[in-house]
Formats: sequence, structure tokens, C-alpha cells
Amino acid sequence: MRILLAAAIALLIALPAGASDFGRAAVGTTGSEFLLFDTSARGIAMGGAYSVATNDASSLYWNPAGLSQVPRLSATFLYTQYVAGITYNAASVAKRVNDSSVLAFGVRYLDIGPIARTDINGLTRGDFRPRSYLAELGWGQSIYDLSDSEVDVAMGVTVKYLHTDLLAHANAYAGDFGVHSRFYGTSQTYDISMVVQNLGVGQKFDLVRDTLPTRLRFGGGVRPVKPLLLTVEAIAPINNLPYGAAGMEYTVDIQKSMQGAVRAGLNSMTYDSLGLTSMLNFGFGVKLSDLSFDYAFAPTGDLGAQIHRVSVSFNLPAKISRRYRER
Repeated sequence: MRILLAAAIALLIALPAGASDFGRAAVGTTGSEFLLFDTSARGIAMGGAYSVATNDASSLYWNPAGLSQVPRLSATFLYTQYVAGITYNAASVAKRVNDSSVLAFGVRYLDIGPIARTDINGLTRGDFRPRSYLAELGWGQSIYDLSDSEVDVAMGVTVKYLHTDLLAHANAYAGDFGVHSRFYGTSQTYDISMVVQNLGVGQKFDLVRDTLPTRLRFGGGVRPVKPLLLTVEAIAPINNLPYGAAGMEYTVDIQKSMQGAVRAGLNSMTYDSLGLTSMLNFGFGVKLSDLSFDYAFAPTGDLGAQIHRVSVSFNLPAKISRRYRER
């Protein structure tokens, strides 16, 4: 707990916050919003309250400290069809390199689709296709010096390169830092996490360099009974008011090598703009041996549409016993 508090205080001091940051007056003041597009249908179905529960290659986005939970090899892929023909894909792979460390690499791609281009006189000049590409490299590390029989501590970092094609082109460089701690009680375990996302240099399309959409995430999770996972999260974005999220996952054994899971979540980020129904997320997952299929459904409230997300992940178990406890 002490290391989380110390890291949070240090990061809050380091953030270049202005007078209007972390409030409603900051809406629209940052660029590179593509950095905030969630990955992993499992985490999305749980309302985004997932930085405390992530444990595969998608930890590159949610919390790089979660990479330390990868036993041997993990690979994930996400496909999303947004409104108005917008598509978003993400893929990542993580590999354990020694008893305490995991290395990961990921890519993300956003395609807005063709948009008619007009000049200042209103004349059509053909189409252009806005697209964004992101490559990221992450490292997760179990911190044995801070761990004992009562707590496990892990840290992680992610570095990112973002390129966007509009009529002009621009690049951005960003980094994430995360901490995760698991506490072992007499009857159950509980987890807490802290992540700072998108610290770095923003994109510059013309004369002004955009600010990156930095945000802080504080999460907690508990399993009241073995099949049930409950999570909560507080998120403080530099370009909006803080908001909260909560999620649940219930897992059942169907056969010896087959599991099923149902998930639900709440996220208050879009409540003011899109209404109550936009807060609700649902989903399910099926795990067949080392392969998992996950689906998430999210209504868009007043927009009158739905967003479907599908992800596939492959998680290879360790050959030998390692000093980590499976989440």
C-alpha cells in the first residue's frame, strides 16, 4: 500500500496540470484520443474497471504491471466495429523472459473510413481517409524485495509510438506506468492498482503541439467466492471530470478443459453526454484449454446504436512452477 501511495503522490506532482485540467473546462483540450480506445472485450464488458484484474498481453493497455502475471506466453487480438463505419483493431503478444520479468509488444489501428474533402469554396476535392497507427513495447516485473507471504507487488512500464494520417501527418510519443499489489487475507485475497497513462509528447499537425490525454486510474478488486470477481475503479482524465467504473465476472466450469464466464459493468464517463443506458456494458467469454473467446456489448445511449467487440486470446501455461499466483 505504501508504494502505491508514494507512486501516486510522485505522479500527481509530476503531471503538468493547468488551472482547468481534470475538470469540465478541459473538455476538448487534448489530442490523440485514439490512445484512450480500450482493448480486450473482457475488460470492456466489465465497464473498464479492469486495470486491477488484467493478466494477459492486453495489460500493455490496461496496466503494464499485469504483464507479470503472464505464466509463459500470451497473445490477444481485438476487433471493434464502431458507429459510422469506423473500425478499430488491436493485437499484442507477451513472453516471459525469466522468473520475474515479462516482455510484451503490441499494435493498434484505427480506420475512420473515407470522408469527402472540400475546399474553402465548398468544392469537392475527392476523399481522404483518416487513420491512426500505434506500436507499443511493455515490461512487467514482479518485485520480490517488496513481496512476502502477505503481499505480492508488481510494476510495469509501456512506451508507445503513435502516427496519425489526416491531410497532414503527425507523431506522438507516450508512456505508461503501473503498480499492482495483491494482499492475502485469512479467507480471501484482494487487489489494488494504480496506473498513469499517456505521459509524453503530443502530436503537432500545424503550429501547435497537442496535449496528450493523460489520466490516472486507481482500482480495487476482490473475490468474495472463488467464481466471482468484483472490481471498482476511479479514473481521473486530464481532459474531463473524474468518473468511476465497476465490474463483475462470474466463471463456471463447463467441462474439464472448458470454462464459461458472464460479465457486466458500469462506467459513468458518458452519463452526461449520452445518458444512463450508455453506462451499461455486458459480455461473456468461453475458454477452451489455452484459447479464449470474449465478447462485449455496449449501447451508445442517445446515439441509438450499439458497439460490438470481439477478442481472441491464447495463454500458454508455464512448464514449471514459478513464483507467481494465477489470478
